[in-house]
Amino acid sequence: MARQKEISLGQLIGPTEKQKEFLKAVAEHDFVLYGGAAGGGKSYILRWALIWLLYGAYKQLGLRNVVAMLCCEDYPSLYDRQISKIQTEFPPWLGKLKLGDVKGFHLAEQFGGGIIALRNLNDPSKYLSAEFAAIGLDEATKNEQKVFDFLRLRLRWPGVERPKFIGGTNWGGVGHKWAKAYWYDRDFPEELKPIEKQFAFVPALATDNPHLSKNYWLQLRTLPIEMQKIYVEGNANIFAGQYFDVFGLEHIKPPQEFGLKPWSTRWIGVDWGFKHPASAHWFAQPNSDLVVTYREEVKAGLTPTELATRICDLSEGEDIAEVYLSPDAFRNTTGQDTIAEQMNKVFKARGLPMPAEAEDERPSGWAMMYDYLRAKKWLIGNNCPQLIKTLPMLTRDEKKVEDCVKFDGDDAADSARYGLRSRFRVATPPLEVRLQSQIEAMKLTDPTIVAIQSSVLMAKERRKLQPIRFGRKFRAAHHVGRQL
Repeated sequence: MARQKEISLGQLIGPTEKQKEFLKAVAEHDFVLYGGAAGGGKSYILRWALIWLLYGAYKQLGLRNVVAMLCCEDYPSLYDRQISKIQTEFPPWLGKLKLGDVKGFHLAEQFGGGIIALRNLNDPSKYLSAEFAAIGLDEATKNEQKVFDFLRLRLRWPGVERPKFIGGTNWGGVGHKWAKAYWYDRDFPEELKPIEKQFAFVPALATDNPHLSKNYWLQLRTLPIEMQKIYVEGNANIFAGQYFDVFGLEHIKPPQEFGLKPWSTRWIGVDWGFKHPASAHWFAQPNSDLVVTYREEVKAGLTPTELATRICDLSEGEDIAEVYLSPDAFRNTTGQDTIAEQMNKVFKARGLPMPAEAEDERPSGWAMMYDYLRAKKWLIGNNCPQLIKTLPMLTRDEKKVEDCVKFDGDDAADSARYGLRSRFRVATPPLEVRLQSQIEAMKLTDPTIVAIQSSVLMAKERRKLQPIRFGRKFRAAHHVGRQL
């Protein structure tokens, strides 16, 4: 076969119109995210975009042997989404795929000899001394924010003035919060504001991909309406793996609409923190069939005494029946007294009850919160922004599906869980107990199909359950809670 001297990337890649829009955004911006829904061709355009960037570094800048990284959260995902596809898509004359101890695709010398280093992110610190002219992160929201921050440190290459970070993703997962904040909401922390204009999001839907099979379209179009909002519409506020998918605007009310009386039963849930924020939520029962969260305080850097004083100040004039404090506060010490003991000194002087150790059984706590929201028996004040922001961000732990994944910034959800679960100590069976075994029995490998089937099975499990009823058992639990 004749030696290939030039690459016609347009013919070789065959990008869709939406993928062309993505490539244009990559040329103009340094941090570009593509996708949001199933079927938009995210993984495909990521690998080909890196070929485009490496070849461009050679043709336009005269740089040879430039290295880019293409990475996934673990090796099985890297193989399924990228390596197996490179084996069939990249023509032999383009270069060579090497799958030894160090995996990568090497462009042929006549195309500049650039390298796509194929890496997994099970331990990003392995790449501490590495340098890359571009990084492609497949399924960005499968990774925590600290992974993104670490990868940014690796973006440097001699002769490349503006290294590129490109990502593809469906919404959802442990990284949903930070990815949505940066690319969808454009809500940047102070340290990123100087470069916020370099972030660009190119939404892509299945309708943007003319290459999808009829069977794939049939799978998408026959999903329940709620799931179509995730996979077909790419709704960033409803996503795969979301735990509190029943939470919505109907649960949020101005506190003055709760109808609280001076004699209404009130209590507080507190998650202790110093470096990470301490979080406190105030609860009340206007009647036996309704629980409301009517106040929150979330702040970092408060000592135990300062936090207790702040709680007392905000509770002035209220009859607080109980304060449920996170279990770590009863063990950690700052001096001779535990956190709880230090806080109790303030509470005792100001007339609040001694803090009680909160119930910390996570799965049953999340399940109770879910059931109360589903039955519309728990309302949240619109003056609780952190809780309102955090609840939709909680996702199921893939290894323990009845639990939620922990992430930096989930403190508000923890204090709410302490308050609700500790007051009503009645275990609620988790809805997801059979999900994991059913998925494993299917022996699925495609990540998108796994996510779709997980949501289908979860929807079936929930349809089996009857709406929660607050009858004698609820009132009995409430009565017991008042005696604790």
